[in-house]
Amino acid sequence: MVKTRVNCTQIPAPKPGADSMWGPRYQPSIKLMLKRAADDHSLRIPVCDHTRDIVGQVDVSASRALAPLLDFNIRIRTDCRIPPQPATPGEEPGQPVSRSYRFEIILYGPFKYAKNVGAILERFHFRLHKPFMLPKGMKFCNPHAPDYARIAKKQLSKAIAKREADRSRSSNFTPRTVEEVRSEVMGVFDSLTRSDELPTMTPPRSIVTPLLTHQKQGLYFMVSRENPREMQLKQKGMVSFWRTKINLDRQIVYHNVITGESQLAPPLDTRGGILADMMGLGKTLSILSLVATTMNEARQFQYLPPEQPSAPEPRQANRDLNAAQATLGLTPLTRNTKSTLIICPLSTITNWEEQIKQHTATGQLSYHIYHGPNRIKDVARLTQFDIVITTYGSVSNELSSRRKAKTGSFPLEELGWFRIVLDEAHMIREQSTMQFKAIVRLQAQRRWAVTGTPVQNRLDDFAALLSFLRLEPFHHKAKFVRHIVEPFKACNPDIVPKLRILVDTVTLRRLKDKIDLPSREDLIVKLDFSPEERVIYDLFARNAQDRVKVLAGNPTSGALGGNTYIHILKAILRLRLLCAHGKDLLNKEDLAALRGMSADLAIDIDEDDDHAEGAPLSHQTAHEMFTLMQDTNNDACIQCNKKISQEQNSMDAEKEDDTLGYMTPCFHVVCQSCIRSFKQRAKAALPPGQLAGPCIVCNAHVRFGFVNIRRSDVEGEHDGILKPTSKSEEAAADLDKYDGPHTKTKALLDDLLKSKAASDANPQEPPFKSVVFSGWTSHLDLIELALKEANIKFTRLDGSMTRQARTAAMDTFREDRNIHVILVSITAGGLGLNLTAGNNVYVMEPQYNPAAEAQAVDRVHRLGQKRPVRTIRYIMRNSFEEKMLELQDKKVKLASLSMDGQNKALDKAEAARQKLMDLRSLFK
Repeated sequence: MVKTRVNCTQIPAPKPGADSMWGPRYQPSIKLMLKRAADDHSLRIPVCDHTRDIVGQVDVSASRALAPLLDFNIRIRTDCRIPPQPATPGEEPGQPVSRSYRFEIILYGPFKYAKNVGAILERFHFRLHKPFMLPKGMKFCNPHAPDYARIAKKQLSKAIAKREADRSRSSNFTPRTVEEVRSEVMGVFDSLTRSDELPTMTPPRSIVTPLLTHQKQGLYFMVSRENPREMQLKQKGMVSFWRTKINLDRQIVYHNVITGESQLAPPLDTRGGILADMMGLGKTLSILSLVATTMNEARQFQYLPPEQPSAPEPRQANRDLNAAQATLGLTPLTRNTKSTLIICPLSTITNWEEQIKQHTATGQLSYHIYHGPNRIKDVARLTQFDIVITTYGSVSNELSSRRKAKTGSFPLEELGWFRIVLDEAHMIREQSTMQFKAIVRLQAQRRWAVTGTPVQNRLDDFAALLSFLRLEPFHHKAKFVRHIVEPFKACNPDIVPKLRILVDTVTLRRLKDKIDLPSREDLIVKLDFSPEERVIYDLFARNAQDRVKVLAGNPTSGALGGNTYIHILKAILRLRLLCAHGKDLLNKEDLAALRGMSADLAIDIDEDDDHAEGAPLSHQTAHEMFTLMQDTNNDACIQCNKKISQEQNSMDAEKEDDTLGYMTPCFHVVCQSCIRSFKQRAKAALPPGQLAGPCIVCNAHVRFGFVNIRRSDVEGEHDGILKPTSKSEEAAADLDKYDGPHTKTKALLDDLLKSKAASDANPQEPPFKSVVFSGWTSHLDLIELALKEANIKFTRLDGSMTRQARTAAMDTFREDRNIHVILVSITAGGLGLNLTAGNNVYVMEPQYNPAAEAQAVDRVHRLGQKRPVRTIRYIMRNSFEEKMLELQDKKVKLASLSMDGQNKALDKAEAARQKLMDLRSLFK
């Protein structure tokens, strides 16, 4: 153990529930973690507490000795703590401070390196001490102890003798990968059988659409879950992880069968849960039935005095906020309301409107759309509605306005809602975002999370939903990690049954086999490039292969430093664009490179380095790079490692602050919370009087400056789409440069014309309609040209359209017999749309995330579909698209090539090397 000091800039936080063995006047031992970047060449070693906040750094005297040990590839692991010390009255974790604390660092590592580690520490005048406690079974040796040589020899012989026995035992342990964790957790959800045994409940007459059996069972479940806990347990089919027992003092205690802990106080009621039916099973109608069934209770609730919030706001993940923001408390409630607040993505508002009109009797359920300039902000008027529909962005923006002390009325936090429903609830899965924090601040008696994908990538996704539901004690993330996540990662055999109990308590999930949907045929159609298309594709493919080979064969490139990784991603993007629509989708830069190519000449590894040393970064290039980072899940802040992608920020077009983050000339992304401190550090690193200098992250020589990454310019679900990597608007309009339909578009036209002919031949039947999905609006632009030339009438829906325009497009596609096609951007059409008017689905190019394709297709094959559905995915033969298809078949997302913190087993350098090898495998 090394004894030193840690210099803190804010008071570190102990783990929740930690108590000092010395009594309340002492703070408990505080566990800290060393957070040194793999490519950090300085001696600085930042430290963070359990919240992942950076709270300070190791004293420089110790960091001189420890930095080399951490940088060497000798598998050194640390356990660091601030020992117990007297508590200072009035101090709270997270407060700014300038203080040095005693700091103890226990070093773990292979026995064979002990002598060398001791020598390095001794060189810097540090001695190793015996720790006060050791994990059970852990061997200890101290190279600075007098009898070290004797102990070392004895332990080495024991280790050799025990190796074979250990090998057979350890071979039975296989750590779960991220995909395996997700698969097994979703298996728990998918294997729930309780729904088969649930009674049914019929909604009131205000619901005019007859419910299917599974929806009647769902209504029973939701009504039962909204009862107080004691009443819930009396309902058939209800499950709880709480048991009542009598302790030795003959007191009633409440025992948690998952945590094994007991308490005297009854657990708080959780009135609500998770409706996790698969997409297309009619969850919207189920929620409307619940609202209609509980109208009387809602009216009684609005006359009760509001229960004022007492829980503190979740602590900020980053303390680079001003004091007013950091200390913002919860808003006092002015009154209760009978309203159910439905929070959804902007794209689903139209669907909610349509469903209310379709399924409820006229005038029975009043609703208001709380979005845009015509929203009602008067509290008294807002409480008159049975349903208030708003967006995730509206809720986030109100919290942002409060933090900035803006004047105006922000009623969402001022009301005690009867019920809050989150549609597409997985939107709040990142607990560090403003979006999550704004949602959990809202007060309601009842809460429902509605999502077909309760776990997208990590168990933490489920934790976020439990936090919203306030399910005691798992609404505290630390409890969830301790009792669920850590045992699961350790392959504890007892955890799956416990997880099943937890899921079963609050969740109802049914698969599509519960309803009788028309058949669905999924086809993959492989197409051959034309000779001209093949020549161009092969030129870029050879260039990409050469580039990856050079990087993979260069031992200094293993960390993918600077812009190396971006160049590889750009090469991949070019290949995908060429597969989609040939050179018509390439930008001016790529076209210029094409003109300079020949079959015998490969591009230099840095030929597209348009940000040469000292050159400023252009707005277009910055957004192009950020789009690539988003596509590959690489859009994390370089300082705090928090995601700043579009889906984890404001989720609609209503933006008070349009900035997502900032990009450096060497393509590092910095979030809004970190930009101030990052700028200060970057300025300090500049030579005196110079505007250019070494980057503090990768040491690239760059000009000081940042480009704002704006929401309105980034391709996202609800916003205008920047097209830097594709055909510009001017080029799209210039038909002289348009080479005509690509092979994929020709195949699409042939199929669409056949469908049109079939519709014309059967005028007495509804026409056969088609939905065409693409990930790029520029690709849709080119398909538009081909449809117009073929005289095929169509409508379109993409992220640049207003809510009113989206509604008009959906109505036109559904009701106009002459409209045979709707063109849909996958990012805009993957959530909340009902496209059952179509029965043919075309996916024009494979997506990085296969789940995005599946969600889009499910908008057609869902409840309400009357015809068999046929889906066609176009893939170019002998191309990069076939590699992407292989990845999808293996359920390995290309996004997993990024270092997003999910794989904690690898250090950053190893993860970077693995990422490069994964990229290389795509070109074999």
